[in-house]
Amino acid sequence: MEEAEEFPEEFSKIVLGAHKSLSRRRNIEELEKELIEKISVEGEVRLSKLWLTSDCHLWEIVYALNRLKEKGLVEEKEV
Repeated sequence: MEEAEEFPEEFSKIVLGAHKSLSRRRNIEELEKELIEKISVEGEVRLSKLWLTSDCHLWEIVYALNRLKEKGLVEEKEV
């Protein structure tokens, strides 16, 4: 069995596993409402800004946006 590779010293502060502040999950319907409100106020919003202001996992934002896109409530644009 191979041993795990050691991280260099400069990476010693990296958190491996779930972050304590992100150990909970958001209710998807509540998250969708929050995203619609933010998009309504700001117009076009980057995914990174939605994520940084939503206190949840990135995959939750992406999942909620995909659901909203399927419902025809948001559209995705390339920048």
